Amino acid sequence: MKEGFRQSMAWLHTWTGLVVGWVLFFVFLTGTAGYVQSELTRWMQPERPLQGQNIPNIDDQFQKAFHWLQNNPEAQQAERWGISFITAQRGRDQLNVNWSMPAAEGESYGKYQRENLNPMSGEKFEQEAKPRETGGGGALYAMHYALHYIPYDWAIRIVGICTMFMFVAIITGIITHKKIFKDFFTFRRAKGQRSWLDGHNVLSVIALPFHIVITYSGLIFFINAYMPLGVPLVYGFGEDNQKRYYAELYPQYYSTDTATKSLLMKDAAPNWQQVNTTFNQVKEQWGPNNIGSVNFYPAKASDPAKIEFYKSDYDFIGRSRGTPLQFDLASGQQIGDKDSTAEKGALKFGNVLLGLHVGWFATPFLRWMYVITGLVGTAMIATGLVLWTVKRRPKQIKNGKMSFGHALVERLNIALIAGLPLGIAIYFWANRLLPVAMENRAAWEMHSLFLCILFALIYAIVRAIPKAWFELLLLTALAYLLLPVVNGLTTDRGLWVTWQYRDWTLFSIDLGFILLGLLFVWISYAVWRKRNAILKAPVKKASKAAIPTDKTPVIDTGDKS
Repeated sequence: MKEGFRQSMAWLHTWTGLVVGWVLFFVFLTGTAGYVQSELTRWMQPERPLQGQNIPNIDDQFQKAFHWLQNNPEAQQAERWGISFITAQRGRDQLNVNWSMPAAEGESYGKYQRENLNPMSGEKFEQEAKPRETGGGGALYAMHYALHYIPYDWAIRIVGICTMFMFVAIITGIITHKKIFKDFFTFRRAKGQRSWLDGHNVLSVIALPFHIVITYSGLIFFINAYMPLGVPLVYGFGEDNQKRYYAELYPQYYSTDTATKSLLMKDAAPNWQQVNTTFNQVKEQWGPNNIGSVNFYPAKASDPAKIEFYKSDYDFIGRSRGTPLQFDLASGQQIGDKDSTAEKGALKFGNVLLGLHVGWFATPFLRWMYVITGLVGTAMIATGLVLWTVKRRPKQIKNGKMSFGHALVERLNIALIAGLPLGIAIYFWANRLLPVAMENRAAWEMHSLFLCILFALIYAIVRAIPKAWFELLLLTALAYLLLPVVNGLTTDRGLWVTWQYRDWTLFSIDLGFILLGLLFVWISYAVWRKRNAILKAPVKKASKAAIPTDKTPVIDTGDKS
């Protein structure tokens, strides 16, 4: 190896970041939106009721939901009932009932059904009162690991390869920076390539622990898909051995005992009086407002018919919902914890990492920090991609014409770094402007996002680079700044209404759009100020004997406008 170790790591850092940089930018930005996915979904369904400080009485919610399940013919044929209450917990603003049907022949899982109930009447919402069809924040969140328009199995593997590249880029970046802590405090303005490098370094170091944890835990999410031989080498190949693995890992959900078939909920015949007595017992133990959901199960194998309660809020990091309180449906006696249901060490480690990744445990302040550090990570990737072009531009300028590879990177940078944020804004615009009764409405919301990215790519090809950057970034700023206005004109959920009602979730989404708009105003202004210098050769300091000249070479971009 002719070069030193650190120089080799710098080369590896540069190229691993560039090769998958656009996918990583896409993944990081859509993943950051996932930290507020339930809040975005509420904003995108203005038909849902405003959520102020008043929460319906949980006893009334439980009684209405239980009787609805008891009187529904399809739910009687289910092998599980579930009730989720309206609580103060994030994302729990709807009373819903759900049930799981028995698996059909040759299938592992049965159909899952869910209905939202009116907490006042206990009846299913009428068709006209149902929220509009939308992908919501969940669609943005899903794109950060499943992409779009391609098969799921391919998508998670593509994202997995790119995530591994990013992990390599982070480690090599740490090795490359000799003065990593000094880089954290160093930023030199108006220094061209030096300023881009300083900005990239600051953004990299300021949230370095977050970047490491998010990247590594992202690989853990699909560990069996990325390392497919792990389970077969221990448990053996075949579906039966795979079921044995899951039964050992999750004994509370899976069983290898197929001798006894599960009964249906109509066979369990839960009695309201007994169920209500158990419910009151749990309220006394946890507090009246701390029950989040209830599940009912008929008898299965050696397990009796049971009811289990989960807390509405939890203070642990792991992705699991916590340990439920379980009671025998027939006797009302509490069922003690079994050693077989305790989390194994490996599972607990994995759940903590996944919990850190998704941030479900986060308080509102910590969730803001997740969003901010996610945006910092997105900016880190963006500045790295731009730095690659800035560093190589002088050579392209000297040659008088861009090479194909350099021009491709320049245009792709504009299409993704400016086009994706614009596309996400247009996604929200489509939610407000598309007809509510439109067929395949949610799909067209998503189509609008990708059509916007395609527009940005075409615009970047036909327009001069400085103009394309400035105009697309300015358009993005306007798109976000006007979103609260469009929201106020098309719904009765404007900023003033949500402020008066103290629905801080919806209010914060509109406020977030304004802040993003102002951020892009600042970025577009910075590009506008530098528009005349972007494709000009750097001016060297002339010696005393040098003759001054105003002839500065400018690169030919092919723009005719």
